[in-house]
Amino acid sequence: MLTPTITVEFEPGDVQKLLQHAEAAAAHLPCMGDQFVAKYYAGGKVITKNDWPDVGQIDIARIPPALFLVNDSFLMSNGIDPAQAIVCVYKNGHIASEQQNESDAFALGSEELPNVTRILVRDFAGIESAQKIRITFQHDPRKGPLVSLEMVPQNGEPAAIRIVNRRQ
Repeated sequence: MLTPTITVEFEPGDVQKLLQHAEAAAAHLPCMGDQFVAKYYAGGKVITKNDWPDVGQIDIARIPPALFLVNDSFLMSNGIDPAQAIVCVYKNGHIASEQQNESDAFALGSEELPNVTRILVRDFAGIESAQKIRITFQHDPRKGPLVSLEMVPQNGEPAAIRIVNRRQ
């Protein structure tokens, strides 16, 4: 059975700048799933409010550096830098307009959460020799979405593929 796939590519130099930003930040934005992870709360226990995790109690200094793939459109650093509202790179070489940057920043702060896939910094091992960074989404009707990451080598050899959304 064929399953629908979406593939997006990014320039390694652009992605490396995002990785540097994420690693340099003292604190990092959590993703949706982090609200259920006890180790991100003080005391190692999920703090609840009205029977739901209280995300305001997450210790952002405990969140690991990563990149967020947002709505299969752009990658952004999860590093918190007060000097910059959003640090991102768009897919397939697309250069965002100022208006688009503003709308993306608004979407990230709105009540309707965007579709975000967190990719940890360590998953980008080998980026130094990559020609392209390729991220593929494949929908598995039994298991849900499967997101993979490839560092496409410059010599045309097949890339090692890492599954990036099946981790705890």
